[in-house]
Amino acid sequence: MEKDSKIFLKDEKGITHEYTVIMTFTANENDNLYVIYTDNSVDEDGFTVTYAGIYKEDNGQKSLLPIETDAEWELIDHLLKKLDKEVSNEE
Repeated sequence: MEKDSKIFLKDEKGITHEYTVIMTFTANENDNLYVIYTDNSVDEDGFTVTYAGIYKEDNGQKSLLPIETDAEWELIDHLLKKLDKEVSNEE
């Protein structure tokens, strides 16, 4: 999965939505492949809405699992802040 690739996910009503991949990374601690993605919407504070999950592929079956631990969320938050700083420095 590469940056700017598209993923399509169904919501609880079965409606498919398109998202853009911001980044993927594998955590050394657990070998999980994480994907950070967006629907390109903006929240009330002007920030791009982002989501994250654990990408799994097993026998050709692809799935995106929820992140459940605070440590995983902290890692993702750290990476997003780092990415934001890098983008701000480029501008």
